[in-house]
Amino acid sequence: MKRGIIFIVVLFIIIFSTQQTVSASIDDSVKKFPKGSLYLAGLIGINSYAATDEPFDAIPFPMGAGFEAYIADNIAIGSMFMFDKWSDYLGVFGGKWTLQIYKPSLYITYNFKEVKGLSFFTGANLGYNIFSISNELGNDYEGDLKSGLFFAPYLGIHLYFWENLSGFFSRLFVTLKVNWSVVDDFTSIYGTVGITYRFK
Repeated sequence: MKRGIIFIVVLFIIIFSTQQTVSASIDDSVKKFPKGSLYLAGLIGINSYAATDEPFDAIPFPMGAGFEAYIADNIAIGSMFMFDKWSDYLGVFGGKWTLQIYKPSLYITYNFKEVKGLSFFTGANLGYNIFSISNELGNDYEGDLKSGLFFAPYLGIHLYFWENLSGFFSRLFVTLKVNWSVVDDFTSIYGTVGITYRFK
């Protein structure tokens, strides 16, 4: 949670400082997100989805992938899948519990500002948390965590570190995104970092 808050603060600082210091927008004839373009992304989470008090044996960070298809200039629909795993004793002498969360989702995104080396986007994510839990002693779980819908508006930045290169690397960029999940049992504010590739 703390890392997620730091992430959103840094993101807003970058956005507002950039809009104050850079006045020249990208030429409309060189759109980075034209209608018909397609993108793939490999993603990692900034903060864990672990929703128990004393997690351990967690994977280093949530991981996943995403796909985007632009249905109009700067407007896309996409899908994303994230995964996290951790363990906890849940405060009882019932053996170790292993918890897993799978987060498939669909989203719509809008790229609303382009400046030199950056573009900013916003959107909303609608998905379903698939919650899985098992116990090393075969005990049944009687807690409150469960599978369910989540809805998360988000704000993000694309960073074009390699746009002046040619070939494969010119199609790569870094994507930073912060999500605010208003309906979710597992997290509220969380961030993702990804490497995105335009393949069409």
